[in-house]
Amino acid sequence: AKEKFEVGDVVVLGPAVPTEFRLSPAIITKLGDSHCTVAVLDSDRRFGVGECWPGFGSIAYLESSTLRLGTRVVVDGMQGQRTKRLNGFSGIVARHPQEGHPTFVSKPKSPGCPQLTVCVHFDDPRGAGERSALIEPRFLKPY
Repeated sequence: AKEKFEVGDVVVLGPAVPTEFRLSPAIITKLGDSHCTVAVLDSDRRFGVGECWPGFGSIAYLESSTLRLGTRVVVDGMQGQRTKRLNGFSGIVARHPQEGHPTFVSKPKSPGCPQLTVCVHFDDPRGAGERSALIEPRFLKPY
């Protein structure tokens, strides 16, 4: 049933998808009437490894709805020199003006592995030092 899924949901794919993606985690990138487009993720749910178009009945289960547009989140666990200052700031998951939602970023260190990120609009942009940022889901907790 389409109504229980939204763009940004992390799901686990069932048996009726291409063999290499069975029981894999994936994030919904587009919704259709009877199916959706998903970016298949690696086991750590950090990198995109493929794409497929399962029917809603081919999704085994919803793993997380934290990355849905409009969800309140708080940044936690960032350790980078430029990013650790964002820890503790809250905001909402939002559509990136150019990249959409969710977003995949190519890093120079791993060019063939697009990294999953989502755009977070901060509640306190002055304190955070920016209005929004692309953040890896592993650094976001439900608020």
